[in-house]
Amino acid sequence: MKKKVLLFSIITIVVISSFICITFYLKEQKIKEHEKIVENTKTKYNFYTENKINKKAKDKTTLIFNTIIEEADKNNNINFENFVNNTITDLNDNSSLINKIEEEQNNYHNSLDNLTFVNVLKTIDKKTDKKTLENIYNQNKFIQNIEEEKIKREEYLNNLTTLKEEITYFKENKELYTFENNIYFTKNEEVYNKLNEFKNKYNLDLNIKKQENTKIPILCYHGVLDEPWGLESLFVKIDEFASQMEYLAENGYTTLFVSEIKEADKYAKPIILTFDDGYKDVYTNAFPILKKYNLKANIYIISGWLDGQTYMSEDDLKEMANSSLIEVGSHTVTHQALAKLSNNRIEEEVKNSQEFLQKLTNKPIDVIAYPTGSYDERVIDSTKKYYKYALSTINGKEDPANLNTYTLKRIYVYRKYNLNTFKNLF
Repeated sequence: MKKKVLLFSIITIVVISSFICITFYLKEQKIKEHEKIVENTKTKYNFYTENKINKKAKDKTTLIFNTIIEEADKNNNINFENFVNNTITDLNDNSSLINKIEEEQNNYHNSLDNLTFVNVLKTIDKKTDKKTLENIYNQNKFIQNIEEEKIKREEYLNNLTTLKEEITYFKENKELYTFENNIYFTKNEEVYNKLNEFKNKYNLDLNIKKQENTKIPILCYHGVLDEPWGLESLFVKIDEFASQMEYLAENGYTTLFVSEIKEADKYAKPIILTFDDGYKDVYTNAFPILKKYNLKANIYIISGWLDGQTYMSEDDLKEMANSSLIEVGSHTVTHQALAKLSNNRIEEEVKNSQEFLQKLTNKPIDVIAYPTGSYDERVIDSTKKYYKYALSTINGKEDPANLNTYTLKRIYVYRKYNLNTFKNLF
């Protein structure tokens, strides 16, 4: 019996000892395995502690750490004042400026809210030690100050948005100022004040000048034809006309309808183009060029001569009247020198022409051009009943603030004028 008890005790001691040994062994192995995981974690993400991008690894954790480093670099480069000074070199090139601002906004569009450790945990596997990874994550100064960095970025993006809105204003009002010899000229009070506010706000080296009100030139054309059929001086060559329109388009001129003449002071370089008589070549030759350069013009029609051999057709006129670039006016019914007619005939010429053209074009006819420039007090009195403006052939420019409403002055454009002569007309 004693032997059996002794044997059982020995066996028990051996089993317990073995269990203790195995337990310690397993625990030691587990510790070693954990230490290995910790070291692997440190090694794997050492690039992050050194603030270097790891371009080789593609695991999601590495990608988040790479993003943190990239976003930190971006925020380190945030300096709105430097961006403005380096970008706003030519305010006149506002479309390009808006593109640059949008590019900068896109560069900072990523949300920093996605860079939390909670999101990092979603990407790890069993070979990564969470505690070690958290310590590595939190060592980054950008992460330590993430809330301040969010505020910094938000303020920067807000400043960029405001800047874009300001530049967009100048783009939308580009026709109200000109840029010549590094000087911004404007006659518009609001734009002048906006330019100065913008200059002072961002401490920019901009030369801004208020342009005095200038008189508006109203150019008088008749035909645009290489081989004239009538009085040669009245037919400008097609290439010359194209060069003239190109010059206006490329040098900041704003073409207006006569009905818009009172608004001319809003523009830096307003100009009005008029065509008398309604020749066919105005439709075939001048109209395509006007469309090419997006320039407005006014045509004055002899209503009784439409569909004539050298005059535009009713269909031609309706097409032009439906264009946003053409305003139709009257040149009477039969092109008579009005001052030589009786009162009744004057009334017929100015009234009947308006009625016919309004019915044909379905547009208001508010302007008349006196044939041959002939008028007197009777003509003006009759004209006032039906029209808002009347054009004469008196040479000169008009002051929008003090218009000769029913005897608007014009400047003839003759065939013999080259481009330099044309430039000096106004």
